[in-house]
Amino acid sequence: MTSDKKPRAPKSGAALQNMVLAYVGEHPNVKLSAIEKGIGAARIEVAEAIQELTRQGNLRKDEETGEYNVFL
Repeated sequence: MTSDKKPRAPKSGAALQNMVLAYVGEHPNVKLSAIEKGIGAARIEVAEAIQELTRQGNLRKDEETGEYNVFL
């Protein structure tokens, strides 16, 4: 059985963070799973980028809904 999914190229660092910021900026109130699908990166990579962007104060997570928004 073959898979129709293309292998994802690993993404990391500032380039991935910029992709996450751009995606969330265009899609406010978005959840992790939508970001992952939208930019085509693995969940762990997106989660790490979000963690760093949140630490820097560039993203905020609504704890009730789990949605992310850009905060610059």
